[in-house]
Amino acid sequence: MTYKFENLQDVIQGLQDIAFEAGEILLKYQKKRHELIVNNKGAQGIATKADSESEDFIIASLKNRFEKADFLAEESCDDFAGMEKFLKSKEYCWVIDPLDGTNNFVNGIPIYAISIALVKKGEPICGIVYNPLSGESFFAALELGAFFVDFRVNPLKKYLLKVSSSDKEMNECIFSPSPNYEKKNKFESQIDSFKKSIIGARAVRRLGSAAIELCYVAKGNFDGYWEKGLKPWDTAAALIICKEAGAKLTDFNGKTFCIYSESVLAASENLHKKILGKINQV
Repeated sequence: MTYKFENLQDVIQGLQDIAFEAGEILLKYQKKRHELIVNNKGAQGIATKADSESEDFIIASLKNRFEKADFLAEESCDDFAGMEKFLKSKEYCWVIDPLDGTNNFVNGIPIYAISIALVKKGEPICGIVYNPLSGESFFAALELGAFFVDFRVNPLKKYLLKVSSSDKEMNECIFSPSPNYEKKNKFESQIDSFKKSIIGARAVRRLGSAAIELCYVAKGNFDGYWEKGLKPWDTAAALIICKEAGAKLTDFNGKTFCIYSESVLAASENLHKKILGKINQV
């Protein structure tokens, strides 16, 4: 069956199947993670054979099941400066992170995900974020809402994601803040920034997967998440999920977030202003 992009509901169904199968590849490698060779990509992090095999499978499956489109995938991208121009020039493009959270994956931490988004003229219109180990699947499509399925508990039960509009105080919140620091003096700057940015929070959690952390805002696990220096494949699928769930997303300057932004802040409408004020004090 060839899925057409005009019917986003069908696109999401096809993506669920592909993400689940790609997840099985990751689970296979997870069982023998101690044998994996870890390649250091410098500023781009690390990668393993699990990353590349998952990516190859996803791309081949998308080509087989959907009409023709372009691709931007983390492991095969070599032109970071030209990503925005590339995506905006394409009618349709798949943006793929075959393994978001590779550090967690190679260390046996069960928080990592497959992220696949369909982008139209540079803007995400549907996407899926799937953690194969936990069974958590987040997905959304433009004007069709955002949803969550837990495949390990009940694969037939679909939950609507809706960010709460309750007016929480900062001391009632759980945040996932990524410290804002420059590469020089990294450790000292990180600690100083981190201390300032979490003042007033009830608790903080850092998971090591931007896609999952953004989806946890959509689901209500986190009241706010912020980070700097992400790439389109980190945020494309999670962006449409958060937007459809009703979260407010901007950069650190308060401008509407897009997948090319240098920074991202996601929270409920009521909390966003309070958090943004804290960030700007750092």
